[in-house]
Amino acid sequence: MTSLLTVPWTFQLLDTGVVLNNDTGPGGGPWVDIETVRGLDSAPFRETKRDHEGVDGGFLDAEFEQGRDITLDGTVYANGSPIEPFLDLLKSNYEPQTSPVPFYVIDPDVGLRVLFVKPRGVRYDWTTARRYGTERVQFLAYAEDPRIYDANLSSATLLIGATITTGLSFPLSFNFGFGGTSTTLDGQFITNAGNRPTPAIVTFNGPLDTPTLINDTLGLTLQFNIVLSATDQLVVDLGNHTVRLNGTANRRGSLVAPNWFLLSKGATFLRFRAAAGTGTMVVTFRSAWR
Repeated sequence: MTSLLTVPWTFQLLDTGVVLNNDTGPGGGPWVDIETVRGLDSAPFRETKRDHEGVDGGFLDAEFEQGRDITLDGTVYANGSPIEPFLDLLKSNYEPQTSPVPFYVIDPDVGLRVLFVKPRGVRYDWTTARRYGTERVQFLAYAEDPRIYDANLSSATLLIGATITTGLSFPLSFNFGFGGTSTTLDGQFITNAGNRPTPAIVTFNGPLDTPTLINDTLGLTLQFNIVLSATDQLVVDLGNHTVRLNGTANRRGSLVAPNWFLLSKGATFLRFRAAAGTGTMVVTFRSAWR
């Protein structure tokens, strides 16, 4: 992430997109004053209601969230410059994307956060206000993943342990890592500072035989029946449940048992094991909020 947002209450699509709600536009030209933002509160729940037969009342299933519709309403101010080229720039910035792209929000209380969205364009009418160098404008986006993430990636590199085991053993290994990048023997606490579980990318770097990720906090193990050479990388996406060798080859079939998990809010103790080898395991993630 290379967004340079520093002004509170500003918004930006993509790392180099137009900064919204800034007091000046690109080159001191037109700018956008954002007045209303919708869709950054609780994401809508996916609800199923059914009656409780034979008695009063009913049941509600609302375990999961839907994607977020995000809408920003504001006003464009020409600031003494032509307004139409600036509107063209905004439309180009919010053009359709095949994959989700970063949408940044900076708040003075919590700092810079990011959602991954598909932009849905810019809406505005041609009104008499244009004669005076202003125009009402609306920005639309949809976040397929409803999580609000920390803009900064955290990562930890674990070296291979001596045996394959489960359960939390004592004494624990120090130093524990709390954000940033760190390296440790045996195992490590991985801290998700948000208020909801978050996915992570786990990369096994060879040489390794039967690489294994152990979540001591939840008592779950992901073991892969595969041999990696010194130049191989096995990338495991805990959110999307994918396993890829060297970036492209699907190796989901190497997973011995699909004990998938997300990083719990707070601290999760992870261990790295293998039957043989001298490789490493790298865990990369972002803290996540509702």
